[in-house]
Amino acid sequence: MGKSSLLIVFGLTTIIAFFILKLNSNSKENLSTTVNMFEQTQARLIANTAVEVYLEKLYDDPTLINTTSSPQSLFNGSYVVNLAGTLPDVRVTSTATFLGIQHISVADAFLEPITFPNMPGGMYISADAVINAKEIGDMNVNGLDHDPDGTLKGNGKPAVWGIGVDNQAEKDEIIAGLKKPENVQGLINEATGETGYPSVGVTNLGLDWAKIYQFLANAADQTFIEDIPNGSDLGTLQKPKITLVNADASENKSIMINGNNGAGILVVNGNIKFAGNFAFKGIILCYKNSDLSFESTGTNQVIGGIIVAGKNVSFKLTGTMDVIYSKDVLDLIRANLKSNGFKILSWYE
Repeated sequence: MGKSSLLIVFGLTTIIAFFILKLNSNSKENLSTTVNMFEQTQARLIANTAVEVYLEKLYDDPTLINTTSSPQSLFNGSYVVNLAGTLPDVRVTSTATFLGIQHISVADAFLEPITFPNMPGGMYISADAVINAKEIGDMNVNGLDHDPDGTLKGNGKPAVWGIGVDNQAEKDEIIAGLKKPENVQGLINEATGETGYPSVGVTNLGLDWAKIYQFLANAADQTFIEDIPNGSDLGTLQKPKITLVNADASENKSIMINGNNGAGILVVNGNIKFAGNFAFKGIILCYKNSDLSFESTGTNQVIGGIIVAGKNVSFKLTGTMDVIYSKDVLDLIRANLKSNGFKILSWYE
């Protein structure tokens, strides 16, 4: 009986020991699996992050296309990125290593352009905007086509409206209120292409200006909420800039722009005063409540066009203000303006 009990106890002990060893073995296997999964996940994270990092680098420096990076350290691992293609298309191949585990991520991306507003006239006034037509009459608004230097191209055709509006009622109101109709020249007959004055035409763009304003504000290369000194870089035709001038956010609710030249898209909101001769090539977008005062006794000039899409926009002149349409300028701005960023088309791992 005693031997039988010993045998039973020994047998149970052996079985229990077997299960303990088995459980210990499974625990080690599970730990090994967990560690391996962590290493693979970390390698994948490094590779994917490197794709994003180098798309940003390529956005800032397009000359990086068709190059391969040197090994870069990240998250206690490393990666190498290859950028191949012809912009706006690029394939990004990221090879990452973490504790001997390698992961490769491949992304095909497309460089999306900035949304560029159309210009149906030397000036376009949205139906939502409230503007004094007499103030426009103090300006020279010209829808004939000009060179980038402001010189008339031949007979100025094909021309656009001097002022484009959204509906007939707005057109009638603008024409009736013009103090100097002869100052608004351009297309007067859309069917024949005839030009003359007063050039005011209906051309409803049907655009969501709130969305466009926010898009351009978010994409701005620079934002000013204080006075802009003379000599500030507001862009060139070769390297145009999107500049947000947000006077409404300034302490004095007013911004002075001192005699600058620039090119690109100038987005303005609030009370903006232009002191000195101001020259800009591209589009000035007036949004929300904008009060533009051109205080120079000389000549201020916009070659491209002005879009009035704010709720309440006014112009005040003490000198001369010329708004001149130029298809060449708008085409150059569109071609040279920075892109919005890369859109991922596909991703492989």
